[in-house]
Amino acid sequence: MKKVSLLLFIPFVLLVSSCRHSYNSDTLALDFYQWNLWEDTEAVPGNDLPSCGWEDLDRGMGMLVRIPASLDTYFPDREDNSVFWYHCRFSLPEVWKERPVSLVFEQAGPKVRVFLNQEAAGSFEDREGPVELDVSDIIYHTRDNHLCIRVSQSGPGKMQQSDGVTGNILVKVKPLEAN
Repeated sequence: MKKVSLLLFIPFVLLVSSCRHSYNSDTLALDFYQWNLWEDTEAVPGNDLPSCGWEDLDRGMGMLVRIPASLDTYFPDREDNSVFWYHCRFSLPEVWKERPVSLVFEQAGPKVRVFLNQEAAGSFEDREGPVELDVSDIIYHTRDNHLCIRVSQSGPGKMQQSDGVTGNILVKVKPLEAN
């Protein structure tokens, strides 16, 4: 009986340890997490909200991807006016409780609107390199956060290969200041 218990316990320990995510003291990389990517075929011009509603988007509309995830990889024949949503759910480490937090986008575009927990967190357009958004006022420290990223075209012409979330997204906590 002990051999059977031990044989069941070892795979369980391996499974649990493989699902753990490590992070350094001030940064959580979201490339480890599962993302959903969805084409919003019913998007209304001028409306930056998902046509399916927040609840359905938060439930996992679309296909599973890992970031970085270029739109050209998943939607090579997309239309010029296409709108796409990336969604991820994540939790903050307990040690970050009540500390200021920002999101850092290494590379995303061309036109990006960011929503955290159904609140607008910021936007940027045609930017090269990292963009940092302070989300301290809308992030949850004690429960799951829902990060939704709307990507669309910024001007006339077909989207480029690098469109979408083509870099990592980092959640960063600001260091505690010495008294």
